[in-house]
Amino acid sequence: MITHLNNPKNNIIAIIIVEIITLSISFTADYSGAGMVEVILKWVPALIGITTLLLYFVSRLFTKKYNWIISLLGIIIMFIAAYTLYITDYTQTL
Repeated sequence: MITHLNNPKNNIIAIIIVEIITLSISFTADYSGAGMVEVILKWVPALIGITTLLLYFVSRLFTKKYNWIISLLGIIIMFIAAYTLYITDYTQTL
């Protein structure tokens, strides 16, 4: 089980798949009344995913164990960001 978690191919594929899922969630959210902020907000999960991949690659340079923790944290943060963007009512904001 640990060997599958430490496999770089599995981690990279998981991050990319979750990034696609969270992007589809954030793109289907109702941003009415958000204005130009809408353009930036739609891409928040993608920025988190790219940051997670960069952190994963940097951590692979220093250590070969426990890199899956960075992947897992990035995946959780992407889901939290997409869920927050989806449930926020943007008609109440300025």
